[in-house]
Amino acid sequence: MTPEALRLVPAVTDAPSAGVAGVAGVAAPQAGAVAPRVWGLSATQLHDAYWRAQGVECVRRGERTPPEPGADAYLLLEPDQLVVFDLREISEPLQWTRATLCRLRVVEAAEEAYRERVRLGDDGLVKRIERVYSREVRAAYRVLFTDRVSLARAWSGATTRREGWLALRRTVSFSRTDDFRVHGRSYRRGDLEAESRLLSELVNRWSDPERAIDGIEQVSQGIVGPKGTSLADAQTVVGPLWLGVRDANGTTLGAAAPLIGPAWIADDGPVDALPEPVRLLPISEILSPDRRAERDAANPADRSFYLLVKRAIDIGVSLTVLACLLPILFVVGCAVVIDDGWPIFFGHRRQTKGGRIFHCWKFRTMRRNAEALAKELRALNVCDGPQFFIKDDPRVTRVGRVLRKWHLDELPQFWNVLVGDMSLVGPRPSPDGENQFCPAWRELRLSVRPGITGLWQVERTREPGRDFQEWIRFDIEYVNRASLALDIQICVKTILNIIGRGESAGRTPNGAND
Repeated sequence: MTPEALRLVPAVTDAPSAGVAGVAGVAAPQAGAVAPRVWGLSATQLHDAYWRAQGVECVRRGERTPPEPGADAYLLLEPDQLVVFDLREISEPLQWTRATLCRLRVVEAAEEAYRERVRLGDDGLVKRIERVYSREVRAAYRVLFTDRVSLARAWSGATTRREGWLALRRTVSFSRTDDFRVHGRSYRRGDLEAESRLLSELVNRWSDPERAIDGIEQVSQGIVGPKGTSLADAQTVVGPLWLGVRDANGTTLGAAAPLIGPAWIADDGPVDALPEPVRLLPISEILSPDRRAERDAANPADRSFYLLVKRAIDIGVSLTVLACLLPILFVVGCAVVIDDGWPIFFGHRRQTKGGRIFHCWKFRTMRRNAEALAKELRALNVCDGPQFFIKDDPRVTRVGRVLRKWHLDELPQFWNVLVGDMSLVGPRPSPDGENQFCPAWRELRLSVRPGITGLWQVERTREPGRDFQEWIRFDIEYVNRASLALDIQICVKTILNIIGRGESAGRTPNGAND
């Protein structure tokens, strides 16, 4: 199959498709276009499976299909409505109010809406990607949310919206209802362009569709396809990516063009030829005791507890370190001044959770004119991405080399941890200039606080040409797997690396005076 035959649809919010590497032939659906399908499933089926994986059954007014009992909750929708939002926004309020029926106002881009623009240089190459923020509310949609199967049945049997509302009001008193506002998106069922955008949204949000769909699997990290899917040995494939059915056997992807996610590839082969049929799992099977235990291990309540404990540990450890190491901090500060004068600290502008800018503090380890020297030494950069790192950097002072070897230059970051800008463990704190190079992954990285150490720092290989890819890979892996056990494992590895004084032990390639 030729690269031109692939239909790779990028999952990038409001960004022009030309700005995404590996995208070929992306266009809005034309007249007579076929509704998008992946693994033989329509956008509506994938939408419902996404919610079913979270224990929520979608029920549409007027379809008269009896909702399956046993779900944790039911999402009551209009016949043409498809909606995606984060359940975590309402999980805690629901626990407090215990409302039988919730009216949800799904708001698109309510607070920090943005659009991205690709800026090209005179040579026609991508120079930078700009993000323009606004606070305008694009649209708002109403949906209903309940944990009562009886209400779901009443909604399913209603022929009009008015009839549905009246049926619910006869059953639920006003005191047992509540209103919430959540941030998400709503799509019109049957609109081919809207369904394509929905699939892109699902690729971004849903990392384990195999939880609710039988017959698919993780072909590689973040790459999901039919069971038995094989990739060409020389092909570059970066997730998150959904691979549809490709050839007569249903599984082989033979294109040589690089496939860069987040994106999805529509079916272009017979689903009947798959080694194992693709099947949507019913809610009873998804929420079987074994699967429920697996899901509950990462449910919103557990995650809230994890974040609470993580923050408590951050405060306790940072206070202890700053108090116990105060004499060392004083000695190191004096050494920096004696070696290269003032200032003692260097605060690099970085982005923390939500994209907020903060000053990441370190003891200054580079000469005061390091910024100017960086331009002259740019040709010696050994990193493949936006980072800047050279071996035996001449900008580093004599004291700075000692501080870096023993990671003493990073001690002031415990102040960042104490005030909440950072955490002990998390993705590498990076500046906006570096984050602009990876807009598709940026939102995931900025969904958590950056850390003094992290999975990338302890697992990276420093192989030429792979550092930037590993940075993205390990940061995304950490966000998806974050837990106290993983945090402890990373901390132990960091301590062992420091004791071993390994040059790659969490050493971060940074620019300027970092």
